[in-house]
Amino acid sequence: MNSTATINVALILGVALGWGLLGTASKAMFAAEPPMFDGFTVAAARAAWAFPVFAIALPVVWRIERPQLRLRQSLGLAGAGLVFGLIAILFSMAAQHTSVAHLAFFLGISPVTNTAAAAIVFRTGLARRDWIALALGFVGVILLAISHSNDRAAFFGDALMVGWLAGFAVYGCCLQYVGGSVRPATLIAVVGAVSMGATLAFAFALGWGRAIMHVADTMRLAGWFFGEVVLGSTLLAQAAYALAVRRMGVALATIGAEYGALAIGIVASLTLHESWTALTVIAGLLFACALAVSFAPLPWLGRERLHAGA
Repeated sequence: MNSTATINVALILGVALGWGLLGTASKAMFAAEPPMFDGFTVAAARAAWAFPVFAIALPVVWRIERPQLRLRQSLGLAGAGLVFGLIAILFSMAAQHTSVAHLAFFLGISPVTNTAAAAIVFRTGLARRDWIALALGFVGVILLAISHSNDRAAFFGDALMVGWLAGFAVYGCCLQYVGGSVRPATLIAVVGAVSMGATLAFAFALGWGRAIMHVADTMRLAGWFFGEVVLGSTLLAQAAYALAVRRMGVALATIGAEYGALAIGIVASLTLHESWTALTVIAGLLFACALAVSFAPLPWLGRERLHAGA
């Protein structure tokens, strides 16, 4: 493997680890201090500790190369930050209720939904493969919901992840609209500062800030929070993803990252000894088929090129 391929694989693996272990880290925090940590307070703590990093980085990268943005592109960039903050809260809330396996499945199917959303928003049209992939994904979501039909909390968690899918698709469209006029470092800094700043302000307004100073109550808790929630998923994964997009293109970077996150999430679920029903397995297979249909180079399905993700 040459040096270029090695770097690309390392970047994808970094993103996959950061995104794929976020659900596990969140659940470890919920279990550590149940009265203190829930979906809201973990999101607030994440914003509180990550915001200063982005706030310091933003003026630095902006000064190095100030992007030339039209008003609409500036609004799109700000919108991407606000939407990212919202989906971060949704994911944290969903992690409190549904299983790591279900989190991984929804994360893994996002390239399909992002592709469809981008095709609709930018009027490029949906090919046969897109419709088939969406149908497979829809059936998979229904099966996941049925598998949790007797558990209202878990069903609510799955519903939140459907909202996360919609929000992530909007986030992807915002980034695609901004396009290549913003350097990756600037993009990360702006989205991070806006998303974490808005989340932090919202958290303090609603009184979610009680957990901010308790993230280091134990070494294990601090390790999960600072190692994965802040450093792994929020800082390193976002930076690695931006670099991967620049080196490999949006589509290939997204597919690799989401496939990797899906695999890591499944391994984490099995490690945690989560119970899998037959419906869970079938839904997972449907999601895998949806990804294959959407992105595999199969001429009989129509369009052969890779789609733009988020």
